[in-house]
Amino acid sequence: MYLVIDNVEKVFPPRGGAKEVRALDGINIEISKGELVTMLGPSGCGKTTTLRLVAGFEFPTAGNIYLDGEKINDLPTHKRNMSMVFQSYAIFPHLNVYENIAYGLNVQKMNKEEQKKRINQVLEMVHLEGYETRAPNQLSGGQQQRVALARALVMEPKVLLMDEPLSNLDTKLREKMRFEIRQLQRELGFTCLYVTHDQLEAMVLSDKVVVMNTGKIEQYGPPREIYRYPKTKFVADFIGRANFLEGTIAKNNNGNLEIEAAGKVIKLSDPRYGEFSTGDKVTLIIRPEMIHVRADEGKFDAKIIQAAYLGESIEYVIEIDGRHFTAHETDPARLDMIPEQSAVKVSFIENCLHVLKA
Repeated sequence: MYLVIDNVEKVFPPRGGAKEVRALDGINIEISKGELVTMLGPSGCGKTTTLRLVAGFEFPTAGNIYLDGEKINDLPTHKRNMSMVFQSYAIFPHLNVYENIAYGLNVQKMNKEEQKKRINQVLEMVHLEGYETRAPNQLSGGQQQRVALARALVMEPKVLLMDEPLSNLDTKLREKMRFEIRQLQRELGFTCLYVTHDQLEAMVLSDKVVVMNTGKIEQYGPPREIYRYPKTKFVADFIGRANFLEGTIAKNNNGNLEIEAAGKVIKLSDPRYGEFSTGDKVTLIIRPEMIHVRADEGKFDAKIIQAAYLGESIEYVIEIDGRHFTAHETDPARLDMIPEQSAVKVSFIENCLHVLKA
């Protein structure tokens, strides 16, 4: 593995009358060369602290960090051959685009001819050719973000670190920049550790996602695996949206489950469910898009509590057996909204559901 975070802890000592803070509690992450790994979680979960430890802005209380086989715990920031893109861009306002990108190369005392070659390459990569003489205040937010990215890439770092770099952009530009960063990363093959609190951003960008909570890793894996097979209720609820339904295993035949829940039997099949036994209490994870709401066809009797037209979909809050569920109807042929308080029939796309031990 190229970048390894091995059983790392970070404890901030007592200060100003406050108790010590355990920001990281024995986390383990392995990143292959050329991978883009996103760290995702709520505020205060430890993701930015992890990034700062890798960058060398902080040092671990326990555990080790390795880069390309070398332990870098005590290595100063400027010797780690990493670049960082910040949330605030951190572009120098008194320097033009070219000078901003050249700043790190000047610190390294690189000759002007080599500088020009590298800078022209990265300007082309981030589609800023012709903007060399512009001042930062003459650029849009997306263009400023590209300058910050170019300034990082021109250093040809072993690892690119990104700390919520798109959070200050408007929604449409943020969506565009996600794909641009992902395309650049694939073309250039740089290793990247990316911090965000935006779950959609993590899904779009990542080879793998680290879901963190209170200084610990809840789950680490490819985006599809984390969404489809969350290991905990926290992960299910944080990555996307989820409904939870308690049930009991009535039968298990080599992963072919029959689950009694809300007065009905729900069937699903997956070899990974072979560990469940008859009588086990379980929690069904039901994504909103896995629920069909129909006027006259379905397994469960239900009532529409709320209905909201969202353009590309309709969101329903429905009541089944006294429990509330959120459902998304995305079929364009069925976007005529069913009125609130209507009696309806509801079914689940059963083989898309996921089961956890209660």
